Amino acid sequence: MIISAKETFGNLDSKDIKQNILAVGIRELELWKRAITADEKLFNQLYKFIFSDEQRLAWRSCWILDTASEEFPDLFAGKLPDLIEGLSTTKNSSLKRHFTRILSRYQIPEEFLGMVVNLSFDLLKPSEPAAVRVNALQILYNIALQLPELKGELIAVLEQLIEDGGSAGFINRSTRLLKILRS
Repeated sequence: MIISAKETFGNLDSKDIKQNILAVGIRELELWKRAITADEKLFNQLYKFIFSDEQRLAWRSCWILDTASEEFPDLFAGKLPDLIEGLSTTKNSSLKRHFTRILSRYQIPEEFLGMVVNLSFDLLKPSEPAAVRVNALQILYNIALQLPELKGELIAVLEQLIEDGGSAGFINRSTRLLKILRS
């Protein structure tokens, strides 16, 4: 007998959901993705958790939502302002990675462009993890497509970042984006 994801998680209270999220591994991820796309209440519960002070709970919840939003981009429709605010306040590198990864897949609303550009440039610091830096680069590139006046500044920053060095993945992404921006 096949039990749906909604049936699996639909009767759990908040405490049980937290316990289950903290135990999620890669094998359970697909079930959670199906569950949150089928059950708006469960999605909203996990969405609240990403802003929790419990770092591990916030990270695991964000990981599930981030992964699900790859297949179901409408999950974050209307929620980008919250994610941008979360990115601006979090110190948690795992959340920064997921927030930037999610934001890199969406067109940033015009009223938040300046804030996101500033946040993304700040996230290019060598002290940030490589994945956060790469995602911030992608966000800046996407915005430069919207705002051509940002292109020159981004080219200059990319040239400097390549000169300063970094991880192989970061340098590779910087070089690829630089070539595209110059063409």
